[in-house]
Amino acid sequence: MKMAYLTLVNQHLSSARFLLAELRATEQSALTLGRALEQSVLHLLNSAYLCQLRHIADNYQCADVAAIGDVQALLEALAVIGTPAPEAAEIAVLLDEGWLGEMLQALQQLCLPTALGSAVNMLAVASQSDIALRDDSQQQPGLNADTLQHWLLTLEELVQRHCEMMVEY
Repeated sequence: MKMAYLTLVNQHLSSARFLLAELRATEQSALTLGRALEQSVLHLLNSAYLCQLRHIADNYQCADVAAIGDVQALLEALAVIGTPAPEAAEIAVLLDEGWLGEMLQALQQLCLPTALGSAVNMLAVASQSDIALRDDSQQQPGLNADTLQHWLLTLEELVQRHCEMMVEY
């Protein structure tokens, strides 16, 4: 089972790499397609991150690996079995002080409504349904192909470094 999560990590990273290449190739095309590709890459990076947490938990033989949904849950699962994992500690630091926290903040911003007090951008064209559509033409600061490329590369390096560390375990 140990390789199952690593396989998922690699699948998500591979898909993110592919979509990022498509994003770079379509930078001059429709804004909507670019936003969709950016968001897809970001979701794939998040999926790879979650699978990496589960891979670490699986490697250290934590119980209920599938329930690991964030680094805190991983740290708690490791504490239950009395095993410190430097990989989990590194991830916790990166969440607080590094690129990983920025990546997860960008993902969270995709799901949050526009801040209270600021104008909500709605499309001028009425929708066929009662669901209001959001205008994504104002891109979130920092979410672009270069930033996503940086997050992809650093996540790949993190996964590789963790795999090397866990082999020693």
